[in-house]
Amino acid sequence: MQDHTEQKIRLRSKLRQSRDLMDESMRQQAMTEINDVTKRELARLRRDKRKLGNKRLMIFSYLSYGSEASTAFLFEEGWKHGDRMIAPKVLANPARMELRRVMGEQDIQPGIWGIPEPKDSCEVLQPDSWPDIDLVIVPGLGYDLHGGRIGYGGGYYDRFAETLAAKCGMTDKRPRMAALVLPGQLQDEIPMDPLDLRLDLLITTEGILHIV
Repeated sequence: MQDHTEQKIRLRSKLRQSRDLMDESMRQQAMTEINDVTKRELARLRRDKRKLGNKRLMIFSYLSYGSEASTAFLFEEGWKHGDRMIAPKVLANPARMELRRVMGEQDIQPGIWGIPEPKDSCEVLQPDSWPDIDLVIVPGLGYDLHGGRIGYGGGYYDRFAETLAAKCGMTDKRPRMAALVLPGQLQDEIPMDPLDLRLDLLITTEGILHIV
């Protein structure tokens, strides 16, 4: 089996540098377009959910930091519509993510490395409830049209996806995995290993790309 470790290290470095150096006006324009596309998709998901008699969406998203595609609008939009907004809190020993509900700005504080995270007072969403999530917005440095993604190398979202898959195996529900794609992040091919998380949707400035 091919080991992609070195290839991934080089690609991470290249993509991180490219994202950090993006022209600010281009970033803002791209985020405006991505926000509009995301809002339309959320409106569609809410309509579908209402038809099934369930009124509120449950959305799990990273809290953006540095040059990442901003998720501030997503949380504001979710809170405005009464969606259940879930955010990750990174824990050590063993390295894992806790999913916690955030109900407003007051529930968020700077965590490890200054990255925003939910406060300890926020309700924890237990793994048995993870299949109830409708949409997961995954952070990353690059993506491809096969659902490939390269993250930051910590493996947190890959482990989350593995646990989620095991929990979804006991139910007929499965959250959709999506990414907000800034200009320059879409690659011809991302080197992928067997346990790497794969995406269902790419949310771009042009619209939604569905991975089949």
